[in-house]
Amino acid sequence: MKKLSIISILVLVFSVGSVFGQCFPDHCSQCVATMPNAGNEEMVLFVLPDGSGSPFSEAQTRYDGDFLDAHIELRVLDAYGTPVPNYPMEDMWLESTGGGMVSCSGGTCADVNTDQNGLTLWETPLHAGGFSDSSLQVVVNGFPLNMGPFPMAIVSADMNGDGAVNLSDIGYFSSLFFNEYAFEADLFADGVLNLADVGRLALGKGATCP
Repeated sequence: MKKLSIISILVLVFSVGSVFGQCFPDHCSQCVATMPNAGNEEMVLFVLPDGSGSPFSEAQTRYDGDFLDAHIELRVLDAYGTPVPNYPMEDMWLESTGGGMVSCSGGTCADVNTDQNGLTLWETPLHAGGFSDSSLQVVVNGFPLNMGPFPMAIVSADMNGDGAVNLSDIGYFSSLFFNEYAFEADLFADGVLNLADVGRLALGKGATCP
């Protein structure tokens, strides 16, 4: 009976270890993140707190505003290189390396849980605001991925990153629009401040975090 109990305990211990191995894949040291359709261009993504900004398929190249598909794919692998299926989307998110992008609650998480091959992606618009002139970093379970970051800046009509597009953002935008070029007001990412940027500011009017 004692032998049976010990065996049962060992089975339980190894089973729990296996579960934790799936949930916490060694800080994702074997994980792989890519932008399969983008090159090495500097990119810009227009975001809004309510998620009505640009999808990753409509990111823009910095200073000329050309559209390109810059969706991000992440393959979650454990320490042995084995795919981790059904890894929760809320445990995978994006951060700006300079800290300027401000996310709504869960606003930069992956679109879906990982599939049977450990694959997930970022394709739909983010729920976020603020301004980042740096890069985007993939974070898994609180640990930045060793790969990357990706050269993608963030602009938003929520210019002050308070989770809402309101009069304070309009005032901030106006103070920049009528002066020398300021990248954070170049909401259309084409290298000039013009009516296209005003249009995007208007597009975001009233947008708030869910």
